[in-house]
Amino acid sequence: MMDVAESTVQSERVAQKKSEGMKSDLSKLGNNLVTKFHVLMRISQIYDSKNVALHQFVKESLETINTLIKREGSLSLKIMKDDLFLNEQRLRYSVEGFTSFKYLLTQWKKRLIGEVIFKTLVDEGMLKDFVYALINLEEGREDNATLLEEQLANRNSNSIEVNRLKVVEGEEEAFTLQREDQREVGKKVFFETIGTIKEVITHIKGNQHADIRKLKRLAQKAVHLVVEDESILLGMTTIKNYDEYTFNHSVNVSIYSLAMGKRLGFSKKTLTELGITALLHDIGKSKIPREILNKPASLDDEEWGMMKKHPLMGVEIVLNLKQLGEINPRMVVGIFDHHLKSDLSGYPKLFRKKEVSLFGRIIQIADSYDAMTTPRIYRKNSYTPEQALALLLRERTIHFDPVLLKIFIGLVGIYPIGSLVLLSSRELGIVYKPNHDPRWLDRPTVILVTRSEKGDAKKEVVDLTETDGGKCYKRSIVKTLDPYKYHIDIAKYFL
Repeated sequence: MMDVAESTVQSERVAQKKSEGMKSDLSKLGNNLVTKFHVLMRISQIYDSKNVALHQFVKESLETINTLIKREGSLSLKIMKDDLFLNEQRLRYSVEGFTSFKYLLTQWKKRLIGEVIFKTLVDEGMLKDFVYALINLEEGREDNATLLEEQLANRNSNSIEVNRLKVVEGEEEAFTLQREDQREVGKKVFFETIGTIKEVITHIKGNQHADIRKLKRLAQKAVHLVVEDESILLGMTTIKNYDEYTFNHSVNVSIYSLAMGKRLGFSKKTLTELGITALLHDIGKSKIPREILNKPASLDDEEWGMMKKHPLMGVEIVLNLKQLGEINPRMVVGIFDHHLKSDLSGYPKLFRKKEVSLFGRIIQIADSYDAMTTPRIYRKNSYTPEQALALLLRERTIHFDPVLLKIFIGLVGIYPIGSLVLLSSRELGIVYKPNHDPRWLDRPTVILVTRSEKGDAKKEVVDLTETDGGKCYKRSIVKTLDPYKYHIDIAKYFL
């Protein structure tokens, strides 16, 4: 028979699973609500309150809002710093939901609205009153929360409470600036590109029309960002989502490739072609069954044979993408070459020897590095950046171009971006930006892994070239660490 201790443990596990399930369900409903608010605010700026399209979205939004109120008793949507909280639970945005999150955060912050509480069930009139009163608020006005609450009360919507945005002391109210912060632009481009490449690949998989024009525009934006400050997008490559591996990986490879192309002195036109080629380098996998791509065990000979065909399939697909316009041959050859390896021992097998193209050699390095440092369905623990670089170096001349590899190592640094390091001060740090000065290659800029009294990540950035006023450095790197062992989410520090 089960003893009391075992029974207690089992009960706790059941309760924990139930709690986790409820939190997950609340998160899904919350994400859905944010998307609905985004659409409602957009539509209400175009149409009046009697429009048929608005009526349909109001109806759908009411279902989500009232489902949450019935379940939770009330509904609070609150902004804290750059996060949205639903009834005190932080909402984690998905790739698809990123645009809605940023829109809602920006629009509410501009109007200094920090929290909205729906205390009772909401009807169509109340929701319309709320949305139209909200979008008509003057940006930057201090008493907007009070004004909005009064307007709603005058329309008999007394059950909606509105609170002013709380700005933490010392934080800059960046949302009052007209020009968006470059890092915010970087995040937007990164997530939009993941969403767009997902749409393109999904449409190709379903033999539907794929809109490539948006992908081209995003590649051009990425080129602009990399030329301005490559560290902005390089920081985004620390985001590793193995559930969305194909799309996340394609964007990361494109970022690494663009940064290498910049170092090689490519023109903006050539950089854009390289960026698009890297984004589409694995597009041939859209024709390979999902069960093979996501197989947790080793592939058998037949499955591996099919996998090896994806560069050739990619070439065929790209040649049929009419919206790409006139395709430069190096784009097609780059996709064909990205698994060939320097000694041509890779795939596809060639009938006669040829030199691996420059695009192909660049993408090969970026592809291998990102694949090694990304958790996969069949391998949850990935290599650390330092381990991945060591493996690449071991394979130089045989599999990789040694000159390009040297450029890549110079790009990511001796301690690559995203590396978790132990400092001489006994603090933990995350490498934020390499130091490209030959004198201080081992002294990058790092983010200290420290927390405030409330438990929030402080994200304090320090330069390891900083001295104590004399000849001694304040901090030095002692060694690199495995973030998985310390349960540290590296990407969180870059978001």
